[in-house]
Amino acid sequence: MGFLRVILVDMLEIQEPVSVWVFFEKASIKPHIFFWHGRKIKIEKINLVHTSKDGSHIFYHFSCSSGGNFYRLKFDVGRMKWFLEMVEEE
Repeated sequence: MGFLRVILVDMLEIQEPVSVWVFFEKASIKPHIFFWHGRKIKIEKINLVHTSKDGSHIFYHFSCSSGGNFYRLKFDVGRMKWFLEMVEEE
């Protein structure tokens, strides 16, 4: 029988607008690089993607990692804007 290992990480919720360079592949969007506080952060891995809704607004959430740090980006489909929702840096 298998087991589930859960790792809890303290992520700081920030909700800041960011600029993001993306790739469009088939029917998906993949963030590649984002800019935050004068830094250019290259996404090494997209760990999880999910969607959410708030009324008629649709959001895509990307849990990403880069250099041992973790980030969660949000794309607001209706407004065509990106936000850095959460961050956990070493």
